[in-house]
Amino acid sequence: MSLPPVEILRAGFDAFNRGDYDSWLVTFSEEVEVHDLAETPDTGVFYGHAGVRAWLAKLQEAWGDGFRFEPRSFTEGDGVVVADVRACATGIGGGVPIDMSVHLAFRLRDRKIVWTQGFLNRGAALEAVGLRD
Repeated sequence: MSLPPVEILRAGFDAFNRGDYDSWLVTFSEEVEVHDLAETPDTGVFYGHAGVRAWLAKLQEAWGDGFRFEPRSFTEGDGVVVADVRACATGIGGGVPIDMSVHLAFRLRDRKIVWTQGFLNRGAALEAVGLRD
C-alpha cells in the first residue's frame, strides 16, 4: 500500500531529523527542483538528487547535522502540500541559534516530491501551489 502525500512528507521529515539522509532522499523524484528560501544567503535552485545533496551540504556547512524540520501542520490539495514547519538549529561558526517558522510548499507526482520551495509567509506558500487558507 502506498502512503498518501502527507505521510510521505512526514516520513521524509522524520528521516531527515534522525540524519538518515538516504531514506530522506528517496522521497524526492530524480527530476526534483528545490528552491531555497528566498531570504537565505546565496539562495539558489537545485536540480535532481545531486542538487538535493548539494542543498543539504550547503545547509550542513552553515548549521551542521543538528538542523531539524519539525512539521506542525499540513494543508493538502491535489498533488500539493504545504507544511508549516518549525526550523531549528545552532550555527557552526558563532553558535547562534535559530528557531523559526517556515512554510514548505511541495508538488508531488507518483508519490515523489518533484518541486519544493520554502517561504516565510504562509499565504505565499499556499499561493505557490494553488491552495487557499
